[in-house]
Amino acid sequence: MGKRKLVATSFWQCDWTGFPMKAAHCYFPTWSATGKLCKKGSFCNWEAVVAAAHEQLDRDALTADEHAKILEHVQSVTGTTVHRAPHYSELAHIKGHMTAEHFHASCAAHKGPITGVKIASNGDVFEVIIHPNRSGQFVFADYLHKPFTYHGIPQNFHSMRKKGSKGTDRDLSVWYYGVKDLPHNYTASHLFKMQLYGDVLLVQQSREHCFMERERYVSYTKALYDDTFVKKRKRPEVQCMSVESYAEAKEQMQDALNQYEQKVSAAAVPPKKLSKVESTGRIDGRTLAQKVKAR
Repeated sequence: MGKRKLVATSFWQCDWTGFPMKAAHCYFPTWSATGKLCKKGSFCNWEAVVAAAHEQLDRDALTADEHAKILEHVQSVTGTTVHRAPHYSELAHIKGHMTAEHFHASCAAHKGPITGVKIASNGDVFEVIIHPNRSGQFVFADYLHKPFTYHGIPQNFHSMRKKGSKGTDRDLSVWYYGVKDLPHNYTASHLFKMQLYGDVLLVQQSREHCFMERERYVSYTKALYDDTFVKKRKRPEVQCMSVESYAEAKEQMQDALNQYEQKVSAAAVPPKKLSKVESTGRIDGRTLAQKVKAR
């Protein structure tokens, strides 16, 4: 469907749903013969792209390898497995009764658990499995120790700390209770340069285009945490040799030392031959006394 013009303005139309959009948010990935990525079409979200790929596979317009490559590309963009959107025939402006808001809510609902990293108040850092509720939303308060005198919801912010260019399309979402009734979390406070108390939960949020505002939380593992926050000292690479190689090298060094020693000591003479002073004979005390008396 692509770009449309209405009087003096333009808009885009989703190739799966027909929804009008302010911009071409998502695309259908294809590849040229040389392996170059080509972005085709205009889609309201990535779920619609996956649905279009499944339909083309069912119509034999795509091979199984091409279909798998498309799903892999969408997963690399979003950071998680994306499920197909509802069929376009269920929409209210076609044959069904689903509005654009209901369609978006169905796409934005999380279908499975994600992995998060929890920084306990005592400094322990470990992974937790976070499950969505029945409406497909994550309740992060269920994975944090609640304060006794506070009955609100936890606060969150996005950490700006990134390592290199890795993960530039995802934000690190930090969840915590902003009260001082909980123990001071020294580890989290040191990492994020602010005073944090109680348990702190870390998850990733995918920053992606969509025709309506959404929040897609994706997994954040302990390995990613260590790669970002834990300083690792580079150990010098030492080339090890086997026992046989060491014995052979040792024998060669010993032969070289023996040859050098023979070459250096070839012109050596005893110390007596080097001396220029003649040595006197041995005289005992009795002989010396007799010579004194003879004088």
